[in-house]
Parts: sequence; structure tokens; C-alpha cells
Amino acid sequence: MQQDDKTPASAAQLLEHVPLPREPRNIRDIAPAVPRLFSTRPYPRSEQFEVWKTRMASLVDVAPPEGHSPAQGFEVEYLTCNMADVIFTSGRVAAQTFVRAAEPSQGAPVDIWWLFRVRSGEARFETAERRLHAGPGAMFLISLDDDFRGSITNYDGLVLALPRRSFADVADQLNDACNILLSGNLIELLADYLDRLETRIILMSPEELRRAGRATAQMIAACIQLSSDRLEQVRGSIESVLFERARLYIEQHLGDFDLTPDRIAQQLRISRSALYRAFENVGGVAGYIMRKRLRAAHAELVASTDRQVQEIAYRHGFKLASDFTRAFRREFGVSPREMRERARRRSTAG
Repeated sequence: MQQDDKTPASAAQLLEHVPLPREPRNIRDIAPAVPRLFSTRPYPRSEQFEVWKTRMASLVDVAPPEGHSPAQGFEVEYLTCNMADVIFTSGRVAAQTFVRAAEPSQGAPVDIWWLFRVRSGEARFETAERRLHAGPGAMFLISLDDDFRGSITNYDGLVLALPRRSFADVADQLNDACNILLSGNLIELLADYLDRLETRIILMSPEELRRAGRATAQMIAACIQLSSDRLEQVRGSIESVLFERARLYIEQHLGDFDLTPDRIAQQLRISRSALYRAFENVGGVAGYIMRKRLRAAHAELVASTDRQVQEIAYRHGFKLASDFTRAFRREFGVSPREMRERARRRSTAG
């Protein structure tokens, strides 16, 4: 790693540059390991991106940014150290786009969060519920069990892998804090601590690394907790975004017979409970779908007096005309035929 005011000079002096392995990273490896300095530099420039892509294949599918040919080279250089309770990584990565691998661990939960501290460059992450844009100085958390996509410019900073087994007592708090910019005095304290840890990590013995890993996990758990006001603000924002996404999906598929809350949650890749919370203030998801269908059918009944009621019912997601009639009467107080007759009389009178 190049020596500058951000990377400890002793790292380049004391650690050998190891070629980045050509095999996918084993995300199940929890064995403590002393610091290593991985790099794509030992490879020909034309091979560097493929080496990085292969290394990340167990976690994310990566691609070069638009307009950049992999043959131009792809520099990655980072220090990594498995401290048992956390995995500490610090270094530089070339610009790229990424999307979470479809099955990052053969279908089993990954049970890992990534904690980022950005020193230079920008990062963008998007999940089904949140979007994040982070610049220099930012700190944020993502879950590898969430579907996500995003991009980074030429990035320099820290990334800590946090296994769930080390944070079982605060797992819900960490999930709540994912994909938002973390801030506050405790986050500033944590940033100072991590920067200091980086300057010390290569000097520690294996036992010291293990103890420092436990202390680091405890420090992170203590600092990354949202206040109740901040949590409610975040949840309110999420529910607003989810409602709008679900509303658009419902509008586009209103005539589908199988338009159910389960299908919507699956298609939008969100939990059913999150979907239900987003629609609490409008009487629930199923009720919202029913009202939208009935109002769309009402508009067509009035506008197209020559189209059969059964055909209109079918076009708006009702398999049986009798079901449509009962629901229509509950909503509007009259049957579809009575509503149509009223519309005809008004048209004739006009």
C-alpha cells in the first residue's frame, strides 16, 4: 500500500505484498489471521479486473464503470486482518458497479454486516427500502443478507465485516441502522477509534488481535444505535418510499387475478410486515387493492355503457360477476347495473 498520511508507513514496510487470490473469498472463514496486504499489482493489467471479479464472486457481482475497459487495468490494494469477532480491511479499490450475488452463500443466510468508513471517493447503495449516497468522512452499514446494488468511485477507506455471532444482542439495532448515514458523537468516537486501530493492528500479536477484535465489536455495538426519534424518522421515510413503490406496482397490475400482498412483497423484495406497515393508514393492502379496482370499474361502467358488467368485472381483477356485484354494492350502495342505469339517465337528461 502506498505510503501517505492516511496509510501507516509501517504497513508497507513490514507486510509483504501478496497477490490477490484467484479464487472466491470464503465468507464462512472465521479463523483469526494476522494482517496481510493483498494487491492486484502482481498481475498483468489485462488480468487484474478478472482476478478481483473472481475474488468477490461469493458476495457480489462486480463490473467496471461505464466507459472503462477492464484491459486498462484495475488496481486493488488493501490490508486485511481477521480479528475473530470482526474482520478489519483498509485500502483502495478502483471504481466499479456491483449487485449482490443471487446466492452469495448457496442459499444460506450470510449473517454479516459491512461497516464502511469513507476516506475518499463516493459510494452509492440501493436496497428495496433505502438509498444511500456517501462521500468522504461518511460511515454507514449494509447487510449482506439484503438484496442491494450500487457503485463506488475510486474508493479509499475502511470496511469492517461484522459477523452476526459477534453482535447477536444488538442485531435488531444494526438492521435498523443499515443503509443510512450514521452520525452523532458516538459515531465520531467510533471513527477516531477505528483510525487509531489501523495504526496499531500490524504490531499486535495473535492474542492481542483476538482481544482487540472483541473490544472492537463491543465498541461498535455501543456506538451504532439509533435514538428513538431518529429511528421513527427513518421508519417513516422508509414506509413512504415503500407505499409509493407498491402503489405504482398495484396500478400497473390492477387487472391481475393473483395481485395479492404476498405477490407484491415478493416482487418488490420486501417483507410482508414492512408492506403491511406502509399501508396501515389506508386500511391495509388488500383493502387498498379492492378500492382501486372498484373505482376503476366504476369509472368504466359510467363511461362505457355498452360494455357488459361481467366483462368490466373481469378486466378489473374479478373472476366472478357475483363477487364484483357484492363488493360494488358495499362500496357504492348500489349494484353495478343500478349505477349504469343512473349514468344512462343523466346522459339522456343532458
